[in-house]
Amino acid sequence: MLFVCTATHKTKSMFFFLAQTEQGDVFKITLEVDEDSVTEIKLKYFDTAPVCSSFVVLKTGFLFLASEFGNHYLYQIAHLGEDDDEPEFSSAMPLDEGETFFFQPRPLKNLVLVDEMESLAPILHCNITDLANEDTPQLYTVCGRGPRSTLRVLRHGLEVSEMAVSDLPGSPNAVWTVRKSIHEEYDSYIIVSFVNATLVLSIGETVEEVTDSGFLGTTPTLSCSSIGNDALLQIYPDGIRHIRSDRRINEWKTPGKKYIVKCAVNQRQVVIALTGGELVYFEMDQTGQLNEYTERKDMNSEVICMALPECRQVNKELGSLLWG
Repeated sequence: MLFVCTATHKTKSMFFFLAQTEQGDVFKITLEVDEDSVTEIKLKYFDTAPVCSSFVVLKTGFLFLASEFGNHYLYQIAHLGEDDDEPEFSSAMPLDEGETFFFQPRPLKNLVLVDEMESLAPILHCNITDLANEDTPQLYTVCGRGPRSTLRVLRHGLEVSEMAVSDLPGSPNAVWTVRKSIHEEYDSYIIVSFVNATLVLSIGETVEEVTDSGFLGTTPTLSCSSIGNDALLQIYPDGIRHIRSDRRINEWKTPGKKYIVKCAVNQRQVVIALTGGELVYFEMDQTGQLNEYTERKDMNSEVICMALPECRQVNKELGSLLWG
């Protein structure tokens, strides 16, 4: 039996050692001392854990196992193994020639697995191919050593955590997330547009519908975004809603029987295309008011797409507008 790693746990009243063998069995070792001399060494089976290259006993009562081959593990020491029926072996016990001690490995009793940190080390072989027919190749790796060796499949992308689930009354045609202010770290609303309505969901500890956000809910939404420092903008077929931070709402309505077909928005500028190809331009001033320019542009044909570059500076003129 060879020990591959050890750890020491010491308090004001006692101390002991944990030692792991090359088979993964962990033993608790205590010393009987007389002044500065060790008079007896006692050894007792503690638990069995994956073989590691080193481990450490934390002051909070946890045991961390760092492995060279395979995953790393964090255990909580639930019991110190003092009140069980495991036999204790002592250096003071007389042994005849050829006689030895025996112990019986068992499932975990004194340790409780708390966390497992995945590790691919060592990767002995790797193959990149699309066996799952996902269009993006997967990485098939052979990892580890001995009975703990594994075949793992790696895919490109980040793991997604589901935070909330909300049933919708129908099939949406567009979804946006917006912040109330540019200084906020996270989005405040989820805006869901349907064929004939708009649903506003508040983002917090839960996701729930709200009716006091200022958004018009009886019409579909073409565009929804933050504008300026602390305002929201909703563009719908019959007009534009500028929702200020103090809950004031400035609304612009389309003239006559025309309606908005396309729009483009950045941080301080708005351009909309009406039926018939007429373009209307709005710009935010220093007071946060969204003003319409009196001059309009007639494209003599229907607009099917539009785009604006970013513009965060106040009084910065419109550099370019792309439409098609």
